[in-house]
Amino acid sequence: MPSNTIATLTRHCRATQSSGSPENLSRLPELPGLADLLDAVPDPRSRRGRRHRIGSLLALCLIAVLSGARSLAAIGRYARDTDPAVLAALGLTRTHGRLAASTVGRLLARIDGDALDAAVGRFLASFAAPALTDNPGQAPANDRDLHGLAIDGKALRGSRTTDGAMVHLLSATLHEGRLVIAQRQIRAKSNEIPAFAPLLAGLDLTGTVVTADALHTQNAHAEQILAQGGDYIFIVKANRPALLRQLKDLPWSHIPLGDRTTGTGHGRGEIRRIKMCGVLPGLPFPGAVQAIQAKRRRVRRTPARTKITITTVYAVTSLKPGRATPARTGGLMRGHWQVEALHHVRDVTFGEDASRVRTASAPRAMAAFRNLAIGFAGALGWTNMAEAVEHYHANPAHALQWFGLTM
Repeated sequence: MPSNTIATLTRHCRATQSSGSPENLSRLPELPGLADLLDAVPDPRSRRGRRHRIGSLLALCLIAVLSGARSLAAIGRYARDTDPAVLAALGLTRTHGRLAASTVGRLLARIDGDALDAAVGRFLASFAAPALTDNPGQAPANDRDLHGLAIDGKALRGSRTTDGAMVHLLSATLHEGRLVIAQRQIRAKSNEIPAFAPLLAGLDLTGTVVTADALHTQNAHAEQILAQGGDYIFIVKANRPALLRQLKDLPWSHIPLGDRTTGTGHGRGEIRRIKMCGVLPGLPFPGAVQAIQAKRRRVRRTPARTKITITTVYAVTSLKPGRATPARTGGLMRGHWQVEALHHVRDVTFGEDASRVRTASAPRAMAAFRNLAIGFAGALGWTNMAEAVEHYHANPAHALQWFGLTM
C-alpha cells in the first residue's frame, strides 16, 4: 500500500474542493501513512486461516465509520454493498470470500486496545503545530506557542452490559484541532485518577499546558506533568477544601483585572473576567506559582424573562508570571471545553452513545476509529463532520486517498 500522506491530502483537497488548503497542508511534517500505521497494530488472530491482512480490515472499518457506520453489522453491510473496486484497493478481494460482520467483530473484540490507541495517537499528534515536534525539550518563545492538552473522560453508554458495567475511556485531546493523541480504558470498578499516569506516560509535554477538571487536581498528577516538561492549569473545587479555602481568601478585590472578554451564542451573552496573582511560596500544591479567579456573567433572554447567572471558578497553574498573559490563560481554560465539542460530535454525528457494540475491546476500537476520522477529516479542512460523513459515504474513492490508494 503506497502512502505519501502530504500528497494525499493535497490531492484530496483539490478533488473535493473542501475548505482545506493544500498550501497550509504542505507545511505539515511528513507523516506516516495510514496503511503502515494500521498494519503495524499486532494481529490477535491465529496465523492459520487468516484470509485478510489486519491493515486491510482496520482500513475498511475506518472508511466504514467515516461513511456513517455505527455498528459491526453496519460495517458488514458496508463491506457487502460497497464498490468491489474499493475492497480490491484495500486488498480485500472476493477470492478470499465474502467478508462477514462476525469476522470484523471477532477481530475488534480481541485487538490490543492500547496498541491501536497508541498508533492512532501518534498519527494524530503528527498534525499538531511544528512547535510540538520540531524542537522537543525546548520551551516555546511566547505564550501563543503554548498548546493546550485537555484531559477528560467519556463513558460509552451503549456498551452497558446486563450487570451495569460500561466502557469508560480517558483521553488527552489537543485543544486545537480536537486531536486525541492518547487514550486509555479505565479499569472496571475504578475511576479516572489511576488512568492519568499511563495516559500521559512517554509524552513530551514541553510547551504544553495540561488542562483538567477538579477530579484531576491531584499532587501526583501535577508532579508527573512537571517531570515531563509541561505546565498545568487545574480547577480547584470542594475535593481540595484546604486549597480552595486559601484561594478564596486571597485579596481578589485588590487584584487588578487581567482580562475581560465578551461573547454571544445559543441565545445568551457572556462576560468573562480573569484575575491572576503570584503565590510563590504558599500554596500546598506541587509547582503552583499563580492563582486564578475566573468569573463568568451569563445573560439569557427569553420572551418570558431575563435570567442572569454569575459563576466564579478558582484554579492553580504552574505557569510563571509573564509566561502566559491573563488573556492567553483564559483562552486555555476555555479551550479545555473543545473536548466536550469532540464528545458531542462522536455522540451526535457518529452515534457513539447509541452504539450497542459492547464485546471486549470492540467499543474502544470503534471509539479509536471515530477519533481518527474526526481528527483527519478536520485536518483536511472539514468543519462540519455531518457533511464529511455524507461526502465520504457518497464518494468512497476519496476516503481511499487517505491511504494513498486509488480505485
